[in-house]
Amino acid sequence: MWNKITRFFNEHFFRLLALVFPPVPWPLPKNPKLILVFSTTGIGDSLFDSAAIKSLKKGYPQSKLIVAAHHRRGSVARHHPFVDEVLPLSKSPLSQFKLLQHFRNSKPDLVVALHVNEEAVPLGYLLNRHAFFGAVERCQRFSFLLSHPVVTKDEPHIVKEILKVATAAGGAKVDRGMVYQVREEEVKLLYQHHPALKQPFIIFQTGGGKTLSWRNWPVESYIHAIRWFKERYPHQIILTGGHDNYEVGIAIEKATPWVINLVQKTTLEETAALLKEASMLVSTDTGVMHLGFAVGCPTLALLHYRSPTSMYGPLDNTPGHEIIELAKPEKELLLKQKDPQLSEMSQISFEKVFDAMERILHFKK
Repeated sequence: MWNKITRFFNEHFFRLLALVFPPVPWPLPKNPKLILVFSTTGIGDSLFDSAAIKSLKKGYPQSKLIVAAHHRRGSVARHHPFVDEVLPLSKSPLSQFKLLQHFRNSKPDLVVALHVNEEAVPLGYLLNRHAFFGAVERCQRFSFLLSHPVVTKDEPHIVKEILKVATAAGGAKVDRGMVYQVREEEVKLLYQHHPALKQPFIIFQTGGGKTLSWRNWPVESYIHAIRWFKERYPHQIILTGGHDNYEVGIAIEKATPWVINLVQKTTLEETAALLKEASMLVSTDTGVMHLGFAVGCPTLALLHYRSPTSMYGPLDNTPGHEIIELAKPEKELLLKQKDPQLSEMSQISFEKVFDAMERILHFKK
């Protein structure tokens, strides 16, 4: 209740402020000294934004580019070669005040909102209400604060959608691949922290968060695929995942004790280094799947029809990625089914999975 009241007053305060100080669009700055990009949501979203950040830096190569990132998920921005500085941002009023204070002597010449939480939008308006770009669909209730609103709903793929905002703000046309640069020292530290690791190895990401658990592959499917692989290939098999995947990791390890279970045991940086070294990643629609695309790990993506290839699949298939998408049911059945069923992903054909895994390993050679 308190959050709803706060949001109500916050929105109406800025509506009044925008009447007095409207976000009037000025022409794009030709040579901006400072660009501020807001990218403040999850890991997957930060990776989607990485292509847009590259576009902005290529469009304005002399500019200093600063990213305001989620205070616990800034690693993606810190591993982007075109980002000059990363500032943490949370929902805390103190964090937001610190961000405003950071620019008290030098306001950004251009502000761009990519994937953002709603509290970031008023900050962009306060910092530059004349050169503030963002997607109407992403800024939602606060899109009225954008001086240069961009409509992106006609773009089917999420990376292309965000790139549209960047190019509207003067970004260059670039390849649409996501960006995450693993450092050599991080790979060395990975083997030091996990001495049992030996190449070659493959990775099974044990699912995503509980919120959209219908995207996950059942435990029994992982076990069947791991046993099939073990009978045919010498590779180590690594399990990865976060807090929500702990029980799944334990269940898989119990059934296939030869796996190396690193669920909830690696940082994002270590997971990226793992992917850099791996022969293959098998994953459903998770942040780690997109991280695999970004670092160039050959990835078998198992997708639900509600998170389809057309929206979330890789835009660069050079590493030999494979996609298997769950077939969409008949329209009548879909209408009866209000929410996706947890068991649906079990319908993905093992024959297709095994063939795709073999193609990836053959391509890798």
